[in-house]
Amino acid sequence: MGSNVELVWPEAEAYSSRVNNCSHANSSLAALRAKLSAEQLEQFKTSCFGHLLNIDKIQFSRQIVHGAVLHRVAGQGVKDLDGLSFLLGCDVAQFTRQDFCLITGLRFGEVPEVSSGESDGIRLRERYFIDEGITCNALEEAFLRCTEEDDIYKLALVYFAELVVLGRDKHLNINLNYLTLVEDLDAFNRYPWGSVSFDKTQDSLFSAPTKYVKSFENEDGRGKGKSKATGTSRRNEKGKKDKHGEAQRSGWSFKGFTYAFQVHGNNVHVSYVLFIFKT
Repeated sequence: MGSNVELVWPEAEAYSSRVNNCSHANSSLAALRAKLSAEQLEQFKTSCFGHLLNIDKIQFSRQIVHGAVLHRVAGQGVKDLDGLSFLLGCDVAQFTRQDFCLITGLRFGEVPEVSSGESDGIRLRERYFIDEGITCNALEEAFLRCTEEDDIYKLALVYFAELVVLGRDKHLNINLNYLTLVEDLDAFNRYPWGSVSFDKTQDSLFSAPTKYVKSFENEDGRGKGKSKATGTSRRNEKGKKDKHGEAQRSGWSFKGFTYAFQVHGNNVHVSYVLFIFKT
């Protein structure tokens, strides 16, 4: 390891964890292929997302992603960066906005304001949704039951944007502005999805996972340690410490277009990532 590089998580604090991939490529693309007609699929191929129709062929490796994230270089503020740095093997490598652009092929640029006006004036919302707040689950259900050919295609675009390109948790609300934006297909295809997706992906890499440390024990063997992340005693999900005085961790969620980060690692730094797990 480079002696002059400080990591956010020192090696002594490394831990194994399950990574929840929030870019739902497998299930979303299976639904798209099942729902869209042959003609609609051909139309989708000409959209701003058409070149990503086979993204589900990439196997998401939770272990490699988690290992790489644990080697993020310290001292970086996410809002001031065009990319985060990671110590992979003996080299520091950046995952930059330019890398993301080249890998995804998505449009970058200044993100324009998209006004939806009053929520009750959004045609797609009025026609296919009951609640004002629309979750990704509700979007998926509406897309699958839709029978209007034009609306199927428009909902498919928003569905792919939210669940694959932006990697949003399915229980969270979608951006209602996208239901307005998709009414103008040219504007939708010109929208800088790459800029929005990169920011979301980098924010996720910056904020997760949280630090993990063992709690200390007193002379009686009772845990009284504090978490560096929260300042509270480490406890499991039920509020209890495990028998070793350590927190039980269920994993962390990787949001955004997660496959771009993995492709970057596979193509450029995979040998270093494998080195991490051998040492």
